[in-house]
Amino acid sequence: MWNKWAEVSRMNLKNNVELIRQKLPDLEPIAVVKDDAYGHDAAVVVPELLKNGITKFAVVYAKDALMLSEFGAEWILVLDDPPLSNMCSEYEKRGIRFCITDSKWLSDGLLELPIKFHLFVDVGMHREGVPWYETNTIREICKVVGNRLEGICSHLSNGLSDSQALATEEERFREVLSIAPEGLMVHLSNSASLYNAKFPYATHFRPGISLYGYGYPGLKPVLSLKARVIHEHILEPGEGLSYGWTWRATEPTHVVTVPVGYGDGYNRKLSNKAIAGSKAGNLQQIGTVTMDFTMFEAPKNVTVGDEIVLMGEWEGGHFWADEMAQLVGTIPYEVLTSINPRVPRVLV
Repeated sequence: MWNKWAEVSRMNLKNNVELIRQKLPDLEPIAVVKDDAYGHDAAVVVPELLKNGITKFAVVYAKDALMLSEFGAEWILVLDDPPLSNMCSEYEKRGIRFCITDSKWLSDGLLELPIKFHLFVDVGMHREGVPWYETNTIREICKVVGNRLEGICSHLSNGLSDSQALATEEERFREVLSIAPEGLMVHLSNSASLYNAKFPYATHFRPGISLYGYGYPGLKPVLSLKARVIHEHILEPGEGLSYGWTWRATEPTHVVTVPVGYGDGYNRKLSNKAIAGSKAGNLQQIGTVTMDFTMFEAPKNVTVGDEIVLMGEWEGGHFWADEMAQLVGTIPYEVLTSINPRVPRVLV
C-alpha cells in the first residue's frame, strides 16, 4: 500500500475529450502529451486517450515520441527537436513526424531526410519557428520538402478572441497560408480554441491543458494527489512546529503528518495556506512545508493510515491545481508538471 500517490481519473479524462469534441466538431484534435502528459504520466494517459478515439499526439522531444509509440500511439508530432539522420527508418516505422522550427534546417540538410514534416511558422510568439516574413525561405522549404510536407502550424501568444495580438497573428498566418501548398494539415491553436472563433482554414488543433481539466467551463480535473497519515500527536499551547515555527498552537492541537513535501512537488509557498480533505472534512495545513513531509491540523478522529486528499475533491470541499496555483502565484500547468515522478500515478 502506497503512502502517497496520484490518481488519474479515466471518467474525467473521457468527459474532457467529449466536451472538446462537442465544442469543436469540425477540427481533429492532436493531443498534447508533452512533459509526461502534463505530469499525469503518458504511460497512463495515452492508452486512455486512444480508447476515447484520439489518434494523434504531440510532444516536444523525439525521445518522448519514441516512448509514446511504446504506449500504442501511431501518429506523433515532435514540436521542437531536430531529427537524427540515423533514426529516419525508426521514425517512419513509428509514425513520427517533425515540426520545422528553424530556417537553418535548410542549410543543415535536415529537410532532405526521408520523413514527414510540418512547417512551424512564428507569427508572434517569438519562441521558435520560421518567421512569417521570411517568405522566400518559406517557399524554399516547401519546395525542398515537397510531398513530405504534411502540415503547417503555429502557436499563438494569446488565443483569446478579443485579443489584438490574436488578430495580428492570425493575419500573419493567413499570409503564409497564401504561399503554402494546398491540402496540408493546418493547426495553430491550443486549448484557447474553446473560447475563440474557429479558424475556417484550420483542419486540426492541439488541446493541452483542457484535456487535463482546466481552462474552460465543464472540464473536470483529471489528477488528484493523495497521501496517508504516517504520524499524529498533540501539540501543546505555545508550541510551534516545522522550520522557523511559522505556526504556533494557541490550544491543544491534533497534528497529523503526511509524507509529501516540496520534493514531491507540493509547493513550499503553500505553507500555512493550503487546505486538504479527510474523512472529517477540511484540514488546514500548518507550519512550513518541508522537503518530504507536511503537517495539518486535524480532528482527533483522523489517525495514522487515513487517506488525505492534498489535491482533488472530497465530501464538502475541493482543492484543485488551479486553486493551488492561485495561492502560490503560478498557473495550474506548473503545479501539475511539478509533481515528482516518484509519486506513483494510478488509473481510477
